[in-house]
Amino acid sequence: MSAAGTASRGIRILSKAGPFLICLALWQAITMLGITDPAFLPGLGAIWAAFRDLAGETTLWVDLATSLITAALGLLFGILIGVPLGAAMALSPRADGFFGPIIKATYSLPKSALVPLFVLWFGVGGLTNILATVLTTLLPIVIYTYHGVHGVPRLFLWSAAAFGTPRWKTLTRIILPAALPAIFTGIRIALGFAFIVTIAAEMIVSNHGIGKLMFFFGDSGSYNYMFAAVITIVVAAYLADRAFVIFTDHILRWQEPAERHA
Repeated sequence: MSAAGTASRGIRILSKAGPFLICLALWQAITMLGITDPAFLPGLGAIWAAFRDLAGETTLWVDLATSLITAALGLLFGILIGVPLGAAMALSPRADGFFGPIIKATYSLPKSALVPLFVLWFGVGGLTNILATVLTTLLPIVIYTYHGVHGVPRLFLWSAAAFGTPRWKTLTRIILPAALPAIFTGIRIALGFAFIVTIAAEMIVSNHGIGKLMFFFGDSGSYNYMFAAVITIVVAAYLADRAFVIFTDHILRWQEPAERHA
């Protein structure tokens, strides 16, 4: 690689990492200048020391694995339910007439508010957290799938019908591939929601998970350990999002880059 190419690549990396570096610099400056009480906003050095302490034990990694599994299962079931439901609503006026009002009525409902109700039905544990995550991820997937399928150009469908293409082939070879960009957009939004609700549910009712760990350290006043746990799940969520973007780019490589990231 030429020197110009290396410099250009370095500039791109710095431009992406710049906002994070600025935030970290401001954080450290605030703590060093004594603008806030270090007990409530620890410096980066104290947080790093707390992370190294936690990383040497299995508790952090077990709780992180618990949170990741809960978020992944909630997202998976949200996809398995949401994609067929959204497609059915787009293709069937009856399905849209039945499920549409339910989706609209529950879209603005905070799903974390249902956690206490799930506790009464299913008890404290992973099932309650998974169900709350499923309900949260379901709605964006349904809505984006609906608009993706509904937005397939009618010319494609007319052409398939003119050639006598069976309906199931029209669905699997024309409608779903054309709707994939919208479906993946809904899944990516749902991925972020999965992490948010998983952590919130763990903080409310759970014996394990990063959310429970954050609540424990915050309640005991160990804010450097709490921030270490927060940063751990933030990094995990960011890496999950980046991995999904790479996966999406690979699946949709037949699209123009401008259309893929629209």
